[in-house]
Amino acid sequence: MSTVFIAHVKLSWGKAADYLIANDVEPGLAERWDQGDQNWNAVMVRALINVPVAPYLKSNRVTPPIATGIITSLTAVEAGPATDQLLRTRSQFIMAEIWQRQDVTVNTTFLHHDHPKWSQRQIHADVDYWVNHRRHPLITLITKWRIQLQLARIRKESRQK
Repeated sequence: MSTVFIAHVKLSWGKAADYLIANDVEPGLAERWDQGDQNWNAVMVRALINVPVAPYLKSNRVTPPIATGIITSLTAVEAGPATDQLLRTRSQFIMAEIWQRQDVTVNTTFLHHDHPKWSQRQIHADVDYWVNHRRHPLITLITKWRIQLQLARIRKESRQK
């Protein structure tokens, strides 16, 4: 069995969810974990990280909505059937000691990456929430609608098989 890392993430609208750490971020954590570093997870705790807020389609035809959450804690566990069900974070994250010193524009520019327009808007709204504690209810409402739309696509795709 191999060790995987679960990020416990809180979203700006209060929802909490667990995610596997992105494949390309995992090796750095694994190295610290394997060396017995007692602070192996310090770099990630309170980091802002992009996460899918709905599952991916098997066809990958439409990317799910992306949001930026805050990692509340990180756990190392053995990979298994339970972890196979978790979505993975995206690779874009900003350590707490960095994002807390930067303004919304700088943080958003790094995190919005090449995501679709509405995900970029949610990412900006999330960063503004984490940095300035400002809520963006309309953007969040649109994202929640997009989540439901993605879930409907998944149901339709599974019926077609």
